[in-house]
Amino acid sequence: MQLLRHLLTSATLALIATAASANDIQVVPVTHTDGSSSQPEVYLAGEITEETVTQLSVLIRERKLQSSILYLDSAGGDPQAGMDLGDLLRRSNINTAVGKVGRAPGRPAAGKCQSACVLTYAGGKFRFIDPAAQLGIHRFYRRTATATDLDVAQVLSAAITAYLIRMDIDPALFQRMVKVGRGQMELLSARDALALNLVNNGLLPARWGIEGKSGSVYLRGEQETWNGTGKIIMTCVPNQKTIKISALYDAGAQNASIAKSTVTYSLRVNQRFIPIGQMLAKASISGSYLLASFIPTDPMMWEINAADKIGFGFHAGQAETFYGFLVDATGEQDLIRSWVKHCTER
Repeated sequence: MQLLRHLLTSATLALIATAASANDIQVVPVTHTDGSSSQPEVYLAGEITEETVTQLSVLIRERKLQSSILYLDSAGGDPQAGMDLGDLLRRSNINTAVGKVGRAPGRPAAGKCQSACVLTYAGGKFRFIDPAAQLGIHRFYRRTATATDLDVAQVLSAAITAYLIRMDIDPALFQRMVKVGRGQMELLSARDALALNLVNNGLLPARWGIEGKSGSVYLRGEQETWNGTGKIIMTCVPNQKTIKISALYDAGAQNASIAKSTVTYSLRVNQRFIPIGQMLAKASISGSYLLASFIPTDPMMWEINAADKIGFGFHAGQAETFYGFLVDATGEQDLIRSWVKHCTER
């Protein structure tokens, strides 16, 4: 990184649309209607520089901003500073969105994030976008031509590509950048931003696989979201030709209250709730997760075999009030069907 900074400084590299004013960072407290507070909203406007990285690093430490949302409204800045800031956000478990201070907390005004700002935006673990917001990309260039141009371009290209891969962004995003004409800006459509995994809107990819632990083999599906992590574990029941489903849900500080208030349970298949008549184990806390388990009926297993999403619901006194999760099963139906068949036909 020191080599890259030296090359960028000596080459006076320029990115289009970086004539923003010095950055401004605001921390906005958030208080709910019941009087409780949560992590504040953080807003960053203006040019992104190495000073921005230092300034935000101090704020994160002193104001305990870990797990907050950083709203960005910037035309760009120094590309290396953009990546350094993104690395800081990822280490601090901070999420990103595009917007500026609105009339009330939780209601930001539409903003834009262009050029080096997009690199910072990529650092968020969960990356949100409002339909009215803008994500703008372009290729980098130098204001003046020198013999070191090729070296600078190669080093910066490698650094940006490696950074995007580290942030789980499709490196094809960089190829989109370099194809933009000189002096032009391309606004990414919501569809393209999602396809490149630049935007995930609070949802990380699901993971499915057959695993073994302590002599037990099981099928596990897991997905981490903005609202918590959900896991579905399917285990063969010995001598019964059926499966046991264990649902694990990490709702953070709400785990204890959910376990206490849960009255009924449901299997979630796509957007439907299928009531579970009898539980093997009602909601309890296991480590950092809520845990509950049941034996699905034959109709439930038929539903599971064809599901695009599988999950679980913990319902309070009123049936329409629930906490829970869904795990994306798109493309994994063959694996799920094979595992159910393995358990039910052996």
